[in-house]
Amino acid sequence: MTETKRRSILERIVGKPLPWLAWTWAALAVIWIVLAIVDPSGFHTFMAITWSVLAIVQLSAAYYARKQELRRAPTAEADTAAH
Repeated sequence: MTETKRRSILERIVGKPLPWLAWTWAALAVIWIVLAIVDPSGFHTFMAITWSVLAIVQLSAAYYARKQELRRAPTAEADTAAH
């Protein structure tokens, strides 16, 4: 099976999530949370919530992609051994 057929629909549309990028989003979310605590305003609170949600989505996508990659690894070795 080719690489294109193994990728999920989400990976085809968005691409493979990168763990370092997901952690960067999480760091930005933490910065906004700190700003919302230090200088409470509607904007800081909104940005803290928004970046937190986006960071959670990014981290979840990276975790899911890694889990899928680990699940595919044994089958890829079996496919190459059979040919």
